[in-house]
Amino acid sequence: MKLPIDTIQGYLKKHGLDGWLMVDFHSRNDIAVQMLGLPTTLTRRFCYFIPSSGSPTALVHNIEKAKFSALQGTIIPFSSYRLLESELQKLLVDCKKIAMEYAPHGRLPYIGLVDAGTIELIRSFGCEIVTSADLVAFFQARLSVEQIATHRIAAKNLIEIKSLNTNKKQTEFDIMNYMLAQFEEYDMINDHGPNCSINQNAGNPHYEPTAENAQIIKRGDLILLDIWAKLKIDNAVMADITWMAFAGRKSEIPPKYNELFSVLAHARDAAIQFLRDNIDKRQVFGYEVDDACRNVVIAAGYDKYFTHRTGHSITTSTHGTGPNIDNLETEDRRVLQQGHLFSVEPGIYMADCGFRTEIDVLISNEGVEITTLPLQTEIVTLF
Repeated sequence: MKLPIDTIQGYLKKHGLDGWLMVDFHSRNDIAVQMLGLPTTLTRRFCYFIPSSGSPTALVHNIEKAKFSALQGTIIPFSSYRLLESELQKLLVDCKKIAMEYAPHGRLPYIGLVDAGTIELIRSFGCEIVTSADLVAFFQARLSVEQIATHRIAAKNLIEIKSLNTNKKQTEFDIMNYMLAQFEEYDMINDHGPNCSINQNAGNPHYEPTAENAQIIKRGDLILLDIWAKLKIDNAVMADITWMAFAGRKSEIPPKYNELFSVLAHARDAAIQFLRDNIDKRQVFGYEVDDACRNVVIAAGYDKYFTHRTGHSITTSTHGTGPNIDNLETEDRRVLQQGHLFSVEPGIYMADCGFRTEIDVLISNEGVEITTLPLQTEIVTLF
């Protein structure tokens, strides 16, 4: 893959950066490895510097220089750490501020992929280091028009697939296999799962049914369906939804269940409203959307049961490289940019039951779009 060097340099200039320095050892910096199209079998350090103007430069170990032959720019081989450090210092001599895969205070570990010692070394050259978080999200996580089209199809398919056959005895595992068979019918694929969990199993956000542990679905059971998949074509983008159901009539749903789902639906909708109120006025960050959603759950008194972030980036992977909707597990201060896709999925998890409602949201050129309509507004009944 050829890097869009001119576009990257335009971004660097616009944001007052002298360059972007990607540093890796043993393929630990998967952002750099993926951006540069390198093999994941690297065993030595390398550095790749894109200045705000001029040609890029790669510092690569003599043993592995053949793996870097397709890189754009100048390649400088080294063997000793002394030569690596001296060449790196010469490379950055005129730089005041550069971007690296660095997370201030370690609050965004997805981007904090360069070791502290290397950060110390670069700072000793007189460079200010800023996080490359928004830079990476701009170039790695924004979807193309073609990719958005694949996501829309996947989203429509998942909405159609989320059905249950109540005419026969089934377990959570049976439902999982039914959905997998449906994926094949729709020419779709996923990385693992999907998930069907009932009652107390729904209280475990990462419960996975197996043939051995799966429970039989009975009348009166609460059912959580979490399904995600993408089309079987190159660069297709995932869709990811969660719906809640009850094995019985509407009149049989316990009041507690309706209350908990209502709290989550209002929290979900508060996140969307916050986005719509602000996205065209200023930069909006992932952590802010989490706050808008979580504050509804807090106000209802269920905050200790909402134990995960509000949402995650979605790309060709279920959990993508863009901004997450998170101010709990991490403090995600990445800007939500046009072309970013993510889930909004507040949840409440208790010992005897669990609830989640999940939708996918796209920042498009027309604003904020929910791509997984219709919204679930109440628990679905199966009888």
